[in-house]
Amino acid sequence: MVITVSPESVIRKLKFDYLKAKTDSHFKSMEVMTLLLSRLQRSQFVVSDLIQEAANQIQRQFKFRYTLIGLRSLSDGLYRYEVMSGMRPDAWSSQKTRTYKRTDFELHTQNYSAGELSKWSRVYLEEVNLLAATDMTVLNRPVLHGTRRKDEGDALEADFIDTLILGPGDDLLGWIEYSGTITNEFAPGIAIKSIEVMAGILSIALVSQGYAVRGL
Repeated sequence: MVITVSPESVIRKLKFDYLKAKTDSHFKSMEVMTLLLSRLQRSQFVVSDLIQEAANQIQRQFKFRYTLIGLRSLSDGLYRYEVMSGMRPDAWSSQKTRTYKRTDFELHTQNYSAGELSKWSRVYLEEVNLLAATDMTVLNRPVLHGTRRKDEGDALEADFIDTLILGPGDDLLGWIEYSGTITNEFAPGIAIKSIEVMAGILSIALVSQGYAVRGL
């Protein structure tokens, strides 16, 4: 007996599988990328609006306590936080006044030490990077600072991951910074990789707007 499968049933199954996949976290991260790419297709876009949208989507999608995005200034070559999502207003008011040099993004500096996850991402751990009194003002939940890490997957209050936004020739255009999740866990590997892809999309946008300027 020959069973004939109709074209309609094939289409119906594929559509069902597609809709079912929309509940998967991997699919949702792809939606964020699609959203950012759709912004780039516009004849004109505002960089500040684009990176704010990216910060909002990353923070909500991956359930981070906060997400920050910083860029290099074309006027003085210093790096500053530009937008945030999820951070307390008073912590943000302190954080956004900080400035960094290119050398501050090396894995190991006089003030910071990071663990390399990939070419683009590195993690800063609370117990390795002891905070000065002035640093406490930028914590989202300072009362939780000093909590003991009980498991390798626990993300403490002062832990964060930086994903670099690299332009042509690995020119550092900016960075995406994100905390642990609302359940105090680190971002899973697939989330970090997704954010690296988003950083690549932002890099294209920044280069198109003249942010890849050397010699600053």
